[in-house]
Amino acid sequence: MTNKLAMSRRNFAKGLGLTSLALAAPAVFTGRAQAADTTITVTSWGGTYHEMVKKIFVEPFTAETGIAVQLVDNGDMAKVKAQVLSNSVTWDVIDAPAGFATSGAKEGLWESLDPSLSGMSGLLQAPNEYYMPMYLYSGGILWHNERTPGDAHPVDFAGFFDIEKFPGRRCMRALAQETLEMALIADGVAPKDLYPLDVERAFAKLDQLKPFVSKFAGSTPEQVSSVAQNEADFSYSYYNRVKATQDSGTPLDFSFEQTNNALDFFAIPKGSKNKEAAQRFIEFCLRPEQQKAWALAGFYMPNHAETLNTLRASPEGSFLPDLENGKNAIIDPAWWGDNLTEVQRRYSEWMIS
Repeated sequence: MTNKLAMSRRNFAKGLGLTSLALAAPAVFTGRAQAADTTITVTSWGGTYHEMVKKIFVEPFTAETGIAVQLVDNGDMAKVKAQVLSNSVTWDVIDAPAGFATSGAKEGLWESLDPSLSGMSGLLQAPNEYYMPMYLYSGGILWHNERTPGDAHPVDFAGFFDIEKFPGRRCMRALAQETLEMALIADGVAPKDLYPLDVERAFAKLDQLKPFVSKFAGSTPEQVSSVAQNEADFSYSYYNRVKATQDSGTPLDFSFEQTNNALDFFAIPKGSKNKEAAQRFIEFCLRPEQQKAWALAGFYMPNHAETLNTLRASPEGSFLPDLENGKNAIIDPAWWGDNLTEVQRRYSEWMIS
């Protein structure tokens, strides 16, 4: 099974320069998904993300179609694989980071998308036969303003790994993707030269930081709560999560100085009993009004090109990352598609060693 999505800085640059793409053509589905009592299950990532998915995607989709959506805060790829291999699929749409989507396609875990969906136009990144790019998200460094005020905190990946300059406890992701990129950049690799990842060099750099890691976060909310609850001083996470905690009164801050940037995808597990309804949900989430609401709520880059251009031209889009500045990294889903299982296994063993 081939990976038909070519992810590169050049691809993004070309997409960012688009000014007059047609609106994404709506997909047309027929069959059992038209029934008002159809229910689909969609995976999510908990916390404020769950609430955003519910408000921006789920509730208006159900109001329009009558199709109920159950959100499950668990996107574990091992569980997806177990469901597919046992022919007992209970999840219908998987919210999959880059490596999950591409490795899942390689292992034959996804249904092929209807041609009217996989052929949609007007998108920054074109669909794959097996998974749909939904948006781009950015991850960076966060800290607690009262415990590490002024310049007492790192703002980039090199600073995060510099214990002498910025002493303190680190919270690390339990996922290898984005973590290895951060380690290599901290070790002096230019973002444009990351791939193929030098795995040995990345783990050598991680070894230097490991004695100072107080927590490995198994979920995105934990990355933020570790700092908010004084379990760590610095962590890697995402601005929308930090912003939600800031709004609740906790003095956290986030650096846009350097970020990892990756596409998030929707895919349908092979054997889904609600494939057509699942495809209707994916198409709905790509509509311009949903893409704009999602981008503004989560500080994400939309995959709908005309929506992106509109945001770029307005003050509302000031949060959009600069992917051409040489400091921000773009995660390569093709590399992770080929290497996720092996590298994640090694990283999981490294965490407990």
